[in-house]
Amino acid sequence: MRKTACLLTAAVLGMGAAAAVGSPAQADSTCSAAQEHEFDTSGFNTDLRVRLCIYHGSPTRGAYAQTSWENGGDDVEDNHRKFDLLMIHYQLQQFDGTVTAGSCDLTMRVNSSKSDQFMCDTAYRESSRRGGWSTDGYIIYNLDRDGEGDKRIDLVGSPVVAH
Repeated sequence: MRKTACLLTAAVLGMGAAAAVGSPAQADSTCSAAQEHEFDTSGFNTDLRVRLCIYHGSPTRGAYAQTSWENGGDDVEDNHRKFDLLMIHYQLQQFDGTVTAGSCDLTMRVNSSKSDQFMCDTAYRESSRRGGWSTDGYIIYNLDRDGEGDKRIDLVGSPVVAH
């Protein structure tokens, strides 16, 4: 299933639109539009795309992030390293209250791969409560050798689902 999900992620990220993703239980996922962020990194600037998604099965709900990037680094040579930290945090919410949360550390992945895509693990919660479900999140990053420490970028959340 993970290989299929990664291939589907590639197609979805390329489309740049909200999408429904089927699973064995026939649950759906609803995602935000792709959010593009360019980081002023050594060499070429690194471009990161993130979509926040909500998995809405019955009774399982989940929050996850789909990511892809261009102009990552080459961690074999330190002068090609891009980030000291690149982390995505996401929360499964119901009516703006956090139900569960997850995070995805992309630091090593982006530092060691010029371009790739990755689907972060889903933070799940079982609940029969209906309405008001969404995913929200943010990025924490620290550029290599800039001396400025950690910074935060708030992301646009997924659409709210009624079921």
